[in-house]
Amino acid sequence: MDLSRVRSLLAPSFAALLVLLTLCIFAVQSPPSMGNKILLLRLHHHKDQFTCDGRWEFVQLLADGTTKINEEQVREEDLALLVNSIMESRAERVVYVVPSPGIPYSRFVETLSTLRKTVPDLHIGVLSGEVRDAYMKPSLHRLYLPCDIDWPAKEF
Repeated sequence: MDLSRVRSLLAPSFAALLVLLTLCIFAVQSPPSMGNKILLLRLHHHKDQFTCDGRWEFVQLLADGTTKINEEQVREEDLALLVNSIMESRAERVVYVVPSPGIPYSRFVETLSTLRKTVPDLHIGVLSGEVRDAYMKPSLHRLYLPCDIDWPAKEF
């Protein structure tokens, strides 16, 4: 058997294999990743802060399973309704989520998802680590206010 005859016999098989692999690539594509966008906040005082009206809403997710809005305990199923009623008359719609260390990640993500669906154009910032400690430590006077938070560019 000569080489040209082997090529002519194998060419249709390789072409069919190439077509089959191409179809598999188009048919088995994974859907785009869906997730929550989490803004990383930093402490920084703005000299030209225009909006900082003093009506800050902190949604605390505590390790004992309770949820608080500004030190007032709320039921998880009432969170969306309460945040909606708080934000309906505000021009600046900002909520700071404060997760306690050790809470289940699923609870954190469910809370973010609930808040995201609650109010259109709601800005959600997550205070964790050093930023959480700066705001949530009990003291006679706080060193930082939410006006000192540096939001990422083009997010607010």
